Amino acid sequence: MDVLILFRTVTFMPRFFYHLSDGVRTVRDSNGVELDSLAAARRHLVTHIRELRGTLSDRGIHNWSKWTVIVSDYNNKPIQTMGFDLIPRI
Repeated sequence: MDVLILFRTVTFMPRFFYHLSDGVRTVRDSNGVELDSLAAARRHLVTHIRELRGTLSDRGIHNWSKWTVIVSDYNNKPIQTMGFDLIPRI
């Protein structure tokens, strides 16, 4: 008797969260984005900041010196922080 066993590989993509801060307040990202790697999360960070700068400029905000985006993983562990000037923060 032949037995056919099927295995299904399930791949889970990590979820990254992009929190916005002006140095006083933090707007938390509760949805996050599924991306396949840290490198993809960093690329998304740069794109996200560029989009936010455009949106916030339309609302009259032009001083980016205090604005940052904090990327965290699903455990809320910070992975990277980058200013709106696209310079990483420590």
